[in-house]
Amino acid sequence: MKTSEIEKAIAAIENFIVQREKKLKSSNYTSYKNSIDGNKWTLTQMHIVSLIKNNPTRVNNAFLAKSLGISRPAVSKAIHTLIEKNMIIAEKKISNQKAIYYALTDSGHKLSIIHDKLHQTAKERYSKLLDQFSESELKVIIRFLDAWSGQIIQGGKDDE
Repeated sequence: MKTSEIEKAIAAIENFIVQREKKLKSSNYTSYKNSIDGNKWTLTQMHIVSLIKNNPTRVNNAFLAKSLGISRPAVSKAIHTLIEKNMIIAEKKISNQKAIYYALTDSGHKLSIIHDKLHQTAKERYSKLLDQFSESELKVIIRFLDAWSGQIIQGGKDDE
């Protein structure tokens, strides 16, 4: 049962981070960037390559916007850079010549693997941290982080 609560807490932490990043971007704050292979990648771009890797036949702008909880223009901006840096390619399906879908290049696949490793490392750190708490404490942590994320979404201010 505790493993289930830790997974819920990890999901709440991830949601908190996503909401905080959105809030920081909307306030013209320069988002944190990871330097990999000499390039700087936003968390959004890293998540996009991971989503493409994990959903190779269905990733288009609508799918990405919904999966990431961001606007289509934000997706387009991230996609533009990924295409420009040869991480992904845009292609149309024979059955639907209107919709544009994305596929990873070899470089994009390598980037997605790096992202997944970074993500796994973070989950392991979160698990180690959260393992210190009882189930009831984890429920409080989850409730707190969910409430904080909700406050960020509604325009509340968070401490730096």
